[in-house]
Amino acid sequence: MLVCLLLTATCLNAAQLKETRVTQVVNDIKLLSPQAAPRPVAASDSVRDGHAIRTGAASRSELTFTDQTIVRLGAKTLVSFSEGTRTMDLGEGAILFQIPKGAAGAKIKTAAITAASTGATGIIERHAQFYVKVLVLEGTVRCYLANQIGESLLVQPGQILITKPDVTALPDPAHFDIARAMRTCLLVREFQPLPSQRLIESEEQKQLNLIAKGTYIPSNLVIFGRGTLVSLVNPTPTPPPKPQAKTGN
Repeated sequence: MLVCLLLTATCLNAAQLKETRVTQVVNDIKLLSPQAAPRPVAASDSVRDGHAIRTGAASRSELTFTDQTIVRLGAKTLVSFSEGTRTMDLGEGAILFQIPKGAAGAKIKTAAITAASTGATGIIERHAQFYVKVLVLEGTVRCYLANQIGESLLVQPGQILITKPDVTALPDPAHFDIARAMRTCLLVREFQPLPSQRLIESEEQKQLNLIAKGTYIPSNLVIFGRGTLVSLVNPTPTPPPKPQAKTGN
């Protein structure tokens, strides 16, 4: 009897992971299915293996899995689902993901890069053939290359990986300001607080502690929105030169 119950629970869990529900829709969201023409998405619609979602300009959406994994899609984003919806292929745009600790885990593929985690909150952005960005807000994400065995790295909280979509070797990640990202990201600001909010705040505090100790030195370098253009904001003013003493000559 015990064996039968365990097998039944496993089968139910596998069935639950084959679809996810749309829990928020903002403006123009389309569901793409191999068997039907694209149609508008409404809240509570289900998304299954083989489906894709495309968002329009100034549009956003949120999907919630049975295990409470959350995926939010930004404007002009195309993402398809496979392997029982646990694998997402980001063709274009930006997504925020929040995978609860102890969940089944998920993989996000975009071009040559795959990001996998069993418990983390992060953001992945892709723009055509120009760049891919992976930011981790809490937890850890393993990034690896699909066609390069052994080429992988672990991205920690507060780290950002920026690279080309057709990269053949992963660069070292840099650090970013978690608190600033949380204040400015539309996939955070225009939705309900994430279930991992306290974990993210804990990582913010760790960064503040490192700054206080002098381990982190803020650079005032900012990437505004999409893209990789780095801007210098609030630069430290250069002190005026000291007047030279008169020598009498």
